[in-house]
Amino acid sequence: MWPYFGERFGNPSAINHARGRAAAERVAQARSRIAALLGTIPEAVVLTAGASEANNLAIIGAARRAPAGRDEIAISAIEHPSVRAAAERMRENGFRVVELPVTTDGFVDPEAAATHLSARTALVSVMAANHEIGTIQPIAAMAAAAHRVGALFHSDATQAVGKIPLDMDRDGVDLLSLSGHKFYGPPGIGALLVRQQPPVALDPIILGGGQNHGLRSGTVPLALAVGLAEACDLAARCMADDAERLDGLSRRLLTALRNAGLDVAVNGSLQRRLPGSLNLRFRGVDAADLLLDLADDLCLATGSACASGASAPSRVLKAIGLSGEDCAASIRLSLGRASGEAEVEFAAERLTLAVAQYRPLLHQG
Repeated sequence: MWPYFGERFGNPSAINHARGRAAAERVAQARSRIAALLGTIPEAVVLTAGASEANNLAIIGAARRAPAGRDEIAISAIEHPSVRAAAERMRENGFRVVELPVTTDGFVDPEAAATHLSARTALVSVMAANHEIGTIQPIAAMAAAAHRVGALFHSDATQAVGKIPLDMDRDGVDLLSLSGHKFYGPPGIGALLVRQQPPVALDPIILGGGQNHGLRSGTVPLALAVGLAEACDLAARCMADDAERLDGLSRRLLTALRNAGLDVAVNGSLQRRLPGSLNLRFRGVDAADLLLDLADDLCLATGSACASGASAPSRVLKAIGLSGEDCAASIRLSLGRASGEAEVEFAAERLTLAVAQYRPLLHQG
């Protein structure tokens, strides 16, 4: 990215001079590399400041262009706050928001969800993988259910992109959101991928210069676009190996905690889960206390980063049937590309010591 902050910087919209044309070419290449990772064409890529903006553009933009009589938006009960808030904004504009239930394992059931859809449904939004419990959702089946009633299908794929294979065109996804920093790209850039055939009509929510095919005005940040494209290429090369390694490490961590005598349970299914993602419940322990005790050693959370500091129980954990007490005893942690056996052993040791301060171990090992 570094040269594009300085000697190779240019405004991709300023194509009346050589530097601007060179920048435009680099952005076009970036769109091609992003599209290749997601199984679609470069023209589908609308660059944004991140997934929250992409989610807002998808939901608000699609709702504003919905045909007459289609005044419902269906979202799963475990969607990210940016999806939920965008849907709620359209409720203020006369839309009805329908919430699709999830199972206790943390999945949307396509057959059950289909009973909530109708000829009034304008848009269905179900994430590709959950941001708190890591469960991978059946987006192809949900896209088919949406299309059967004539609705568009949007997937917030922020947590899934770069971690599991996704193919937008194969799965019938009309709109797909992503954010660069979730898979080792730069923060401050994301994208909304918009199906081109047949075209999806959206109303832009940021107006001005008409960049990004007229759907998102504002100068495209050249260096960030280059960085996002590079992250996509790296993900394509590393994804399979990363997934196998991280799945093994997360299972190793869970086994170590149980072997140490901790009363620990996993929130959400261990099957169809993002590699390296764990949401753990330590019965009888206040997770907020654990976070304070371990703040200097481990990067943990009780919910999504967007909800840090919130005192209310996690909406995701409540949706899968956990009590307020169980929600308060749950922490979220992730392993990544830089994690190894040493980090797993350290995390297990520190968690064991911290939990033991508040609750006796099931056995002394």
